[in-house]
Amino acid sequence: MKPWIFVLGSSGHTKVVIDVIEQEGRYRIAGVLDPHRSIGERFFGIEVVGQESELPDLLTRFPDAEVLVTIGDNTVRKRVMDSVEALPVPVPFATVVHPSAQIGREVELGAGTVVMASTTINPGTHVGRGVIVNTGANVDHDCHLGDYVSIAPGATLGGNVKVGSRGVVSLGASVKHGISIGANTVVGAGAVVLKDVPDNLVAYGVPAATIRTRKEGERYL
Repeated sequence: MKPWIFVLGSSGHTKVVIDVIEQEGRYRIAGVLDPHRSIGERFFGIEVVGQESELPDLLTRFPDAEVLVTIGDNTVRKRVMDSVEALPVPVPFATVVHPSAQIGREVELGAGTVVMASTTINPGTHVGRGVIVNTGANVDHDCHLGDYVSIAPGATLGGNVKVGSRGVVSLGASVKHGISIGANTVVGAGAVVLKDVPDNLVAYGVPAATIRTRKEGERYL
């Protein structure tokens, strides 16, 4: 039998993740967890069964279950994953990959990571925990994506690009090979990044330029 999976979150991003889970076909979805919805409510056709604090009890009924946090904001996703890890029982995080994604040799995918449809991740790339590689993104060889990074739909990273923890490469942006994007830094939609961007900044434009600093946990979605 396929293992169970609980989906934590209920947003538009969650709908895409549910589709990835269903298309991949490795898991059965046990339910949605969200403190902002009522138990028994249905989200995207799936029953809401509680919230993250109830996972210890739910896991007595589904002892082989894994959890996937489906929150688009990097900082919030990290906070929720940390909260799940702090529960009194071990809760494994699932990693899911859409069957249309192209994953090269010696690619490492961290726990809690989602790889969406029509993406390419080329050989030798390390993808940390809780990462989103979104629809149609291209990540070339030997890149390093830190924990809780988000690569948006249609973004392209050249070879040997590094993106620090909670970094964001937004819709359709392009990053030249060998570039480093700092932790908690956001590269805006459509940007072309030709030089390194340090931590805690917002950069966009063609070529990308630093626009301002960015506070820890500042919203970007």
